[in-house]
Amino acid sequence: MRRLDRWDWLGIALGGAAVLAFLFLTPPSLLRKADYLGAVVCHRMPEHSFFIAGRQLPVCQRCTGTFSAALTAVLWQWLVWRRRDRAFPPLSVWLVMGAMALPWFADGFNSFTAMRNGGVGALGYAPQPWLRLLTGALMGTAMGVVLVAAFNQSFWAEGREDRAVVSGMRELFTLVAVSSGVAALIYSRRPWLLYPVSLYLALAIVALFTLLGAMVWVMAVGRENRYHRWREAIGALGWGLVFAAFIIGPMLALRLVLTGTVDGMPGL
Repeated sequence: MRRLDRWDWLGIALGGAAVLAFLFLTPPSLLRKADYLGAVVCHRMPEHSFFIAGRQLPVCQRCTGTFSAALTAVLWQWLVWRRRDRAFPPLSVWLVMGAMALPWFADGFNSFTAMRNGGVGALGYAPQPWLRLLTGALMGTAMGVVLVAAFNQSFWAEGREDRAVVSGMRELFTLVAVSSGVAALIYSRRPWLLYPVSLYLALAIVALFTLLGAMVWVMAVGRENRYHRWREAIGALGWGLVFAAFIIGPMLALRLVLTGTVDGMPGL
């Protein structure tokens, strides 16, 4: 088993400091902290967002689908399938994932133009909350597949290089079904879902930035494919949190400087 070295411990310390800084520098409410994270990646316009128990979720309807599905797809591959395979999906899966991403762009464009055209978008239909959520879930599932493949290639010393993380349509559609099921549960907007969904979305935002940052760090310092267990990778994940902090902090500050709020986008 690989032992943690001083760089690992430094990453753990700095990552922990970043978490503590966020906890102390944002409002005390857990839900409000989730709102601040949501404001980094989303406009948070109330008219485009779901409300549960009278409270707006941290991100809009489309981002709710995207981030919840991305994290669900990542967790399903690692916790249920226990995949450490390092090949990217075959071309057929890439083509289907590309087709899954197209509605996300198209419906987003239609929703944007609908704000300018009095309710009906350039594609000829009025935006619908369920459609925003569904297109987001499709996009997020594809993101989760790509992220796991890239992470596995960067981190693990073991795992089949000739096997794709998602090797065919059956596995891809399983992920789509699971992510869509989570989206459907969110769409029910039952009051007891407020805290679980809000915190899950906040976790998704931090986790995606952290995983991306951890990959950047191991490639930058030449530590690819050295890890056998998650406990060995905790230092790299700490550096991933540092990376996430350097993204989240400035983006949040810029948002506050430009708009003065994390709630909606004045002028839109």
